[in-house]
Amino acid sequence: MTDQIINDLTIQAATVNGSGSQTANLILTRAIFHMGIPVAPKNVFPSNIEGLPTWYQLRVTPQGHMARRDQVDILIAFNVATWRQDLQTVRPGGVVVHEEAFSRADARADVTYYPVPFSKLAKSKIQNDTLRKQLANMIYVGVVAGLLGIPWEALDHAVKRQFLTKPKAVQVNLDAIKVGFDYWQDNFSKTDPYRLEPMTGVVDGKVLVEGNQADRHCAKTSSPIPIASASTRRPVRSALRSCRRKTSWPLSGWRSALVGPAPER
Repeated sequence: MTDQIINDLTIQAATVNGSGSQTANLILTRAIFHMGIPVAPKNVFPSNIEGLPTWYQLRVTPQGHMARRDQVDILIAFNVATWRQDLQTVRPGGVVVHEEAFSRADARADVTYYPVPFSKLAKSKIQNDTLRKQLANMIYVGVVAGLLGIPWEALDHAVKRQFLTKPKAVQVNLDAIKVGFDYWQDNFSKTDPYRLEPMTGVVDGKVLVEGNQADRHCAKTSSPIPIASASTRRPVRSALRSCRRKTSWPLSGWRSALVGPAPER
């Protein structure tokens, strides 16, 4: 294994719209943010029609950089329709976490593969037929957590924050994440250089917020909020421009943070 790359990587999840992947991606983002590491997520989808491809790119850097990168370090390949296309986006030396059933015939030899039988695990481990499709995405959250060394406490916190108004959903999602986490522990030896380590003093006083949330906050309070990340849906900058028209506070500095008291991340 080459020299370790710590807290400086880009993750891309290639999934299917309407499959529940957005919730899984947000939980992964919240868990990393809870470790004190700056995150910059971006959702990319050509259409909001269920069944079509969607991509979620999460940039992690100690400096809090927000610009998207043209190559990714870790690919989560969950969509067979874009499998070959997605594989080309990974930089040499990168990592590919993929559904085990995807063909690797003529696949690249310059990346590390971690094949996971997501479909089989979902069928055997998730008893709820209605939620199996959505909870299958949570399995890859557990696999990536094992891959990068995300502590269980951060995952627990992220799930509880995500389902703050739906406490009954917490345990079933944690159980699905545990399936992936355990599969990683039982089946893989890490051969890639990527890992995450907790940081202190970098995201203190900042909140993880989506553009729509920023706009709603402004409409209700007419006051600025501290922002730690780009939006996953409506761009934060767009929301802040809209907010600026309603208030007198400045737009400058939106890329890093607007300083002010923040709730628990």
